[in-house]
Amino acid sequence: MNWITRIFSIVLKSFATLFFLIFIVIAGGVCAFLIFQNVFYVPDTIVPSVIGNSLEVAQEKLYTAGLQIKVSGEEFNDKIAHNSIMKQNPIAGSIVKEHREVYVVVSKGGKFFTVSIPDLRNKELKEATAIIEEYGLTLGKITYTYHFSIPKDQVITQVPEPGDINTKDKTVNLLVSKGSY
Repeated sequence: MNWITRIFSIVLKSFATLFFLIFIVIAGGVCAFLIFQNVFYVPDTIVPSVIGNSLEVAQEKLYTAGLQIKVSGEEFNDKIAHNSIMKQNPIAGSIVKEHREVYVVVSKGGKFFTVSIPDLRNKELKEATAIIEEYGLTLGKITYTYHFSIPKDQVITQVPEPGDINTKDKTVNLLVSKGSY
């Protein structure tokens, strides 16, 4: 009977050891899960709308919401002021994790280009029209008025004035003489 007790004792010790090892592994796994869940937990936040805001205001709004701003591009836009936000991704109202980047597109303002405007004053209307076309400009509004010293069909003044200017369009408006009173 002694050998049966010995076998039973060995088996019992093996089960106890195996049970103890399983308990340690499960307890360690649960502890690790709880620790990692608390250490790596990132709370959610709602993305505020920054469209139309200046870059500085948008940055402050996103920072307050726990988010970061990333400028993903710049575009010309006549309706949105220079350095203001045109687009954002993710959109306003989205629920995201804190510390996420919000990508924005910033307005460069209206598209301006430098144009060389010729001096058309005291030129015949036909000649002024030809010069406007030669410079790649567009003839805008022609207004007629009487003038005591400038002969009929000559340009009195123009808008814009002659010279190099930054403008959004290439239109030249003329004030033309109808002759003297």
